[in-house]
Amino acid sequence: MNNKILILEDEEVLGRIYKKRLEKAGYVVNWCKTAEETELELEHFMADIVLLDHGIKGMEKSGLELIPTVKEHLPNAHVIMLSNYSAEQLQTDAVYKGADAYLIKINTPPKVLVEYLHSHVSVILK
Repeated sequence: MNNKILILEDEEVLGRIYKKRLEKAGYVVNWCKTAEETELELEHFMADIVLLDHGIKGMEKSGLELIPTVKEHLPNAHVIMLSNYSAEQLQTDAVYKGADAYLIKINTPPKVLVEYLHSHVSVILK
């Protein structure tokens, strides 16, 4: 059975690239562009992995603020923050709120993200 991934990514181009790469790697992917859309999907899409963009332009909630909601709806899901910010405090906050990993986007292009999921997360979910 293929693992399901829910993505919160507000950047159109990046969201499309993540979705395409992850589906090509065998994952079932649902991509959301807003925190509100993500919250609705948490009730219907039983994701094994949730990728949350830290900074969402023009939105009241960030991916960081969604972590507790994700953990409430999907307690066994592996939550990974994807961020443009490398500040240690943000990483600490994400882990404190329940994120399993904090990846910097510039250091984790889509190909590397797929490799990370295969080597780290897929093993945990088996």
